[in-house]
Amino acid sequence: MSKRNLVWMGVIVAIMAMFYWLTPRVAQQDSLFRTYAPLVEVDAMVRQHFVGPIDESDLVDGAIRGMMRELDPYSHYIAPEEMDAFGRSLSANYDGIGVTIGMRQGRVTVITPIEESPAAKAGILAGDVILAVDGISAQGLSEFDVTTMLAGAPGTEVLLTVRRAGADEEETVPVVRGPVVMRPVKGVRRKRNNQWDYLIDAGHGIGCIRVADFRENTVVEFDRALSSLGGQGVRAIVIDLRFNGGGLVPRAVEMIDRFVDKGEIVSVVTRKNTVQRYWAKREGTFYRVELAVLINGATASAAEIVAGALQDFDRAVIVGTRSFGKGSVQRVRYLRGGKAAVRMTEAHYVLPSRRIIHRTDRNTLADEWGVIPDVIVPLTELQRREIQRRRRQLDGVAMPPATSPAEPPEPAGDPLTTATAEPTPPEIWIDPQLAAAVDILIERLEAKTQTQPAGPANPSR
Repeated sequence: MSKRNLVWMGVIVAIMAMFYWLTPRVAQQDSLFRTYAPLVEVDAMVRQHFVGPIDESDLVDGAIRGMMRELDPYSHYIAPEEMDAFGRSLSANYDGIGVTIGMRQGRVTVITPIEESPAAKAGILAGDVILAVDGISAQGLSEFDVTTMLAGAPGTEVLLTVRRAGADEEETVPVVRGPVVMRPVKGVRRKRNNQWDYLIDAGHGIGCIRVADFRENTVVEFDRALSSLGGQGVRAIVIDLRFNGGGLVPRAVEMIDRFVDKGEIVSVVTRKNTVQRYWAKREGTFYRVELAVLINGATASAAEIVAGALQDFDRAVIVGTRSFGKGSVQRVRYLRGGKAAVRMTEAHYVLPSRRIIHRTDRNTLADEWGVIPDVIVPLTELQRREIQRRRRQLDGVAMPPATSPAEPPEPAGDPLTTATAEPTPPEIWIDPQLAAAVDILIERLEAKTQTQPAGPANPSR
């Protein structure tokens, strides 16, 4: 074959290769153009016909914000001017009103007010639907939009228009922004030295640890509570995750690992089926106590992982009402050299039984979302509010009593209101769900006593 023919053959092969690689790229570009052609067309119309001045950066930011809002309630755009506030919201302590919010039936809803926060002091309750912030309607806004509106300098006031759970009327609640300090682990009453007492039933050796959320210091404080109970020879523990809006999943995994010595605790699965698995390890496992976990409709995210995993391992009996149903993973990706970002849902948490906690269109129809208790103990709205009031009173946050014409009067010498005057530690007020959990643990302990000789507790930690 001549040299000239070899050259022409090489040219033909190069052209064929170019078309081979170029055709998919051209098709992809054509698809992108067809998809975004209406956006380009509207942009041109705005520039040509809008009567007022146009800020191009505002147009771009608005388009990105709308795109993220269409994905799901947990994905959003963080504009350059919002980056500082977003960073502060991730810290353990910050200035604000202190609420965990989420979307429920298209409405921005308070999952839980952070205990001892300005919102808690003002009387904001779990289940409150936020209708407006400072008179601006929250209709159509994302949880991040509302969170941004709630942010502000300490000492300033924000007006929340809310609809209480189970009520029709609206109520406007003024909240003064201030320091939000996270104290995630609490007990059942205060000792005379103001330290927490975690022992709820000394006679049967039952403790109770209330976990408000999952922050960097949660497991450290939880371990202190476990150590305190272990030193008192407890045989059973109630972990109260009610009104726990979640937080850092690695901390939730560590808490589960305290009671499980092997197996897959939870996995993270993306749309491309990329899987990240968290495994239990034998080291650091707390001794074999009986467990009960309390949950309700304000138990969300990382708290649901704890309840669901312990349920799947048959390590704890779950008591209360169905959890919130948020088991998705959001990742922050930075734009413009770190000056802006998007926070986007990229994966779901999958429990050991392969079930998904997150409430999706598919599993909502199948009624398979969230964590369903082993023992369901429903509460009236009045009982739920009273539990929140009592807890805040115990934490030193004053609230008006949840009264009703049918509500029985407070017993004389209510221990929570007379704690400072009592010469001995007060009795513990126990709500219906907590009472059910304690009764179940007593039954299990008595059954165990009948089948094996009693012996002293032997902590491995």
